[in-house]
Amino acid sequence: MGFLRLFVTPPARRLGLGSALLERVTHEARTIGVDRIQGTVLAGPPGEPFAATCPDLRVLLRLERQEQRLDREAVLRRCRALAVCPDSRYKLTHWRGAAPARLIASFGRVMEHVLDAPGADLQLAPRAWDAAAVRDWEARMTAGGQRLKVCAAVYLPSGDVVAATVTTVPTDGGAVADQHDTAVLPEHRRRGLARWIKAEQTLSLHRLFPGVRAVAGTLNQRNLPMLAVNRTVGYRRVRERLLVETVPHP
Repeated sequence: MGFLRLFVTPPARRLGLGSALLERVTHEARTIGVDRIQGTVLAGPPGEPFAATCPDLRVLLRLERQEQRLDREAVLRRCRALAVCPDSRYKLTHWRGAAPARLIASFGRVMEHVLDAPGADLQLAPRAWDAAAVRDWEARMTAGGQRLKVCAAVYLPSGDVVAATVTTVPTDGGAVADQHDTAVLPEHRRRGLARWIKAEQTLSLHRLFPGVRAVAGTLNQRNLPMLAVNRTVGYRRVRERLLVETVPHP
C-alpha cells in the first residue's frame, strides 16, 4: 500500500492539475508494486470537495484529530482523579524504549489487538507480534530519534501485560507528543484499564518531559469506546480528516 500526499497551491486550483497528478500516480503505481493508494484529506474545502469529484477515490473513514493539553491544570487534575487502579489484581508499569524482556511476549499479544478497533483493518495490515517483531517495531518507532514511551497494565495472577498505550516524544524538544495505539486484551475489557493507563501516561509524560505541552492523536469516528476514553482524560477534537483510497489502474 502506498500513501499519497497531494498538494496544489491556491492560485493553481480548479484547473484540473490535482486530478491530472492523481491520474498519473495511479497509472504508474503498479509498476512499483503498489496495489492500493491511501491518503488523508482535510474535511471541508478544498480537500473534501476535490475528493468527492474524483470518481476513483472512495472515502474509507472519517478521522478525528484530537489534542490533550498538558499545560492546563484542569486536564492534569482530571487525570490525577482517574489514575486510580480499578482492580487490585492489576498493577501499572512504564518503560521507555525497549520493552522489558520478561514482558515482551505478552506486550506483543496485546498489540495484536490494535486491529480490533473499528476500521483498523482499513489502515493497518496484519503483522506478526512475536519478540523479534516487537523489537523491529521499537526500532522503527524510534528511527527518527523519537523517544518511545509505553504505559501498561499487568495482570498480577499471570504477570502478563493485558493493556498498553504507546506515545512517542520528539527528541528535538518539540512541544507535541504523538499518541499512537491503545489496546486491551478482550477478556480484560470494560474494567476501566484503558482510562487508567491513559491517565497515568499523561501524568508520566508531564513529569518526564516538561517541554511537551500537548499530546495529539487521530481516531476513527466510529471507534466510540476509545473516543469516550479520550474525552474522559481530556482530549478534544481539533479537526477532521477523511481517509481516502484508490486502486491503481492495471
